Amino acid sequence: MGEMEEKRSKSGQKSGRMVSLDALRGLDMLLIIGLDALVYRLAALYPDNAAWQMIREQMGHRAWEGLTVYDMVFPLFVFLAGISMSFSLRRQVGSGSSTGRILRKLWWRALVLVVLGWVINGPLSWDSSQMRYASVLGLIGISGALAGSWVVLSHSRLKGALIGAAVILAAVGAAQGLGGDMTPCGCFNSKADALLCPGVLHSGCYDPEGPLCIISACALSLLGYATGLLLTRPDMGAVKRCVLLLGAGVLLLGAGMQLPVIKGIWTVGFVLSCGGIGMLLMGVLHALTDVNGITTWCKPLVIVGSNALFIYMMTHLFSFTALAERLSCGVLRRMLPAELLPAAYAAGALALAWLLCLFLYRRGVFIRL
Repeated sequence: MGEMEEKRSKSGQKSGRMVSLDALRGLDMLLIIGLDALVYRLAALYPDNAAWQMIREQMGHRAWEGLTVYDMVFPLFVFLAGISMSFSLRRQVGSGSSTGRILRKLWWRALVLVVLGWVINGPLSWDSSQMRYASVLGLIGISGALAGSWVVLSHSRLKGALIGAAVILAAVGAAQGLGGDMTPCGCFNSKADALLCPGVLHSGCYDPEGPLCIISACALSLLGYATGLLLTRPDMGAVKRCVLLLGAGVLLLGAGMQLPVIKGIWTVGFVLSCGGIGMLLMGVLHALTDVNGITTWCKPLVIVGSNALFIYMMTHLFSFTALAERLSCGVLRRMLPAELLPAAYAAGALALAWLLCLFLYRRGVFIRL
């Protein structure tokens, strides 16, 4: 969902897109466009296998406190959007765009994502009691616009972005710690959502994409922005950049795990943990791909990551599983035992989604905001 990013070789010369960013974005998208469903179907074939059941557990959300791989999917996307924003804003400022024009673009993008989020949530309705207004895309758009506005209006660089994130997390931590308890209906988020969020709440008495969660996500976006600045600092060698990023990731993850980690309300511990994991992943991938040029293995991921918004929308509005079943023309039903069919169709759906991304990639079609 980012703009064209720059990457630099060891010599510091610009050389197209940052491979590590597209690769990690692609891996993130694979988890929600079909890989999760495939893992569920495969795990169902081995109900007594501890390893498969552990993997399956990582493909679902924690009921409340804790962190799984699947809990990381959405916040990692917010983090990566922050990295993309660092390239986008730098390019716009470099091209002479005014502050007003940059802010209008940020908030227009946010508005479009909010509307697309409503479309994904279900049929639009004039009856607000039937509509869920909060959404994943809305949170990404508004948190990114808030973070971008802070960066643009305060002329923030690395230090300013980190200060902004720290202030937000301190405020969120104080509100959640003093304004309620850490239970679904007793937390401060549930009170804020009841007051500020119209329509249906995703989890009954709170919404994981509600107003306070958007504020928390703004801090994660700023951490991503700071990561993007660090990755392209011209006055710092590649090895030092990677070491600093990995060290910062370890510190953030360690600090986050000392606090309540609750995805449903985006606690401070959750944001710090996700930011730390994001930095660790980017540090490793950046060292492998952008610094050392080891990129062949991640090409399938880059293909998906290059059209992340498009494939996300397609998999929510269109059933690739039904298409895979239709295209099989009953052949799979005759060839495979009935218990293997769900896994086969899930694999087919994932393959079709990837092939669609490949079709667009080879034709140079990249759909972004």
